[in-house]
Amino acid sequence: MKLQLFLFFLMSHYLVSAQNDPELFPANDRKGGGLGYFLEDGTNVVKGQFCSATYNIDGYYIVSIAEHEIDENGNENANHIPETEKFGLLNSKGKFIINFEDNYSSINVENKMIVVQKNNLYGVVNEKNKIVIPFEYDEFEIQNQEIIIVKKNNKTAVINYENKIIVPFIYDEIFSFIENKTTHNFFVIAKKKDEMGVVDRNNKIVVPFLNQNLEFITEKLICLKKGEKYRLVDFNLKPFIEKDFKSMYQVDIDKSKIYAEDENYGYYFTDSGKVLKKEKLVKQEEYQK
Repeated sequence: MKLQLFLFFLMSHYLVSAQNDPELFPANDRKGGGLGYFLEDGTNVVKGQFCSATYNIDGYYIVSIAEHEIDENGNENANHIPETEKFGLLNSKGKFIINFEDNYSSINVENKMIVVQKNNLYGVVNEKNKIVIPFEYDEFEIQNQEIIIVKKNNKTAVINYENKIIVPFIYDEIFSFIENKTTHNFFVIAKKKDEMGVVDRNNKIVVPFLNQNLEFITEKLICLKKGEKYRLVDFNLKPFIEKDFKSMYQVDIDKSKIYAEDENYGYYFTDSGKVLKKEKLVKQEEYQK
């Protein structure tokens, strides 16, 4: 708990500081060549030198350089030479946190965590470029600052930002994370061989592993696919709605709604299965009239 509070304090302190810094904007720098960073009034803060440069991401700016082929007239080809692109990271003041010499093949900022890739493996570094989570994962999917789905040696698990294993490396796949903040628990769909089930934070089996296709999960419902049809069921695999659909998926950024279609209508449901909207589908032949 003390470590969590300390990390939270450091992150909060950094974010407050970053928010006080003026926004930087990427643009072509005619003097320096390549992309650089400028203030809103046009003042150059970081000279042009980059092949790519992002806008502000939680107080960070991701940049890259790469080698280019030169044509017979001495002009630089716009396309990168494959496997030569290197990534760096600037802080809110435009100063390098991660230099190109680190040879990271990708950098991403998610949920205020700096995810980096090197030698085809993912890890996490902090704002001082110190390794927080070692480079040992083939896949890396952040759900929040505490929950990360990772893959290593063809097995998938859930770890936290201290690299502590929460759900062990015994599953072929783990996906469709949903958190219950009231109980501080979460559920994920897990797959072992040809069977799928649902486990929680303690790796307790909530929905038994069976030869079934589970598409996604909410706090109360599961989308179950049978053949080419979709159905909403509860955690006991009992139909919540006595109806099959030809398609079903989650919508909205936070996946708080479910959209489904039958042959004639489209339906919007809450993540607890309440109907929000029903609309008649316009068939292609009717649309063309």
